[in-house]
Amino acid sequence: MKFPTFWIRLQNASGTIAARGWSDLSLDEATRHAEDRLQRILAALRNKKTLDLDRYSYVIDNVICEDVIDRIFDGDRELAVVSRNAYGSLILNASQMMFVDIDFPRPVRQGWIKRWFGKKEPPLPSPDIAILARLREWHATHPGFTMRVYRTAAGIRLIVVNKVYERVDEQATRVMQELGSDALYMQLCKSQACFRARLSPKPWRIGIAYPPKRFPFGDEAIRQAFSDWEQRYVELAKSFKVCIYLETLGAAPVHPDNQGLIQLHDELCCNERDLTLA
Repeated sequence: MKFPTFWIRLQNASGTIAARGWSDLSLDEATRHAEDRLQRILAALRNKKTLDLDRYSYVIDNVICEDVIDRIFDGDRELAVVSRNAYGSLILNASQMMFVDIDFPRPVRQGWIKRWFGKKEPPLPSPDIAILARLREWHATHPGFTMRVYRTAAGIRLIVVNKVYERVDEQATRVMQELGSDALYMQLCKSQACFRARLSPKPWRIGIAYPPKRFPFGDEAIRQAFSDWEQRYVELAKSFKVCIYLETLGAAPVHPDNQGLIQLHDELCCNERDLTLA
């Protein structure tokens, strides 16, 4: 997994452009990397090259810039990291336990002409029914997998519970693709060299804006602004949950390395109360 120890954020003289740098060795090395990135960004802008500055400040040298909240070990082996992503949600990053996120397709509605003449649209089928049917078909031809299935606000989440994967390699990616994983999700997993699952609600789904600032925080005032946002976010999040457990496909026993992470995931994501998914 790629979660560097040191992060720093630098700005140009006018404060209009920022760059982040990281290091596993020292803050000085992180600073040198940030300075180099800042100069590369400014040079690209001077040469009128198109840059996705938002992504450029978040995915840095193929590492995602996220604050580490906790690290979970089994002896000397790091099984997982809990991080906070760019919009403030907590993420469980598992080194070997596969999560798969499957997004619901966006519904296609009739045009205004048909609606104008009063022709009613037929009710749209529930997207989870179609996805669950496809997953059961896949599992029928891959009985060696045991998967826990969850409903999220906008899709389906799977946990492969009886296997562990040493890396997000071609074999793992092929399984994720066959199951219908979201392409962006797979890219994030590759960038961090782990499997990711959101543990807390997306802010806009619970009535709060994005955090005022991103990690790493430049000074105490910025850190306090984020802390104030976080307190509000945590309070609002108590009225929501991330997913609902639906079923398990397969009967092979849970791998011992996965047992504790599944329990942690379910405790944080699947509140037993009747709460709104977010």
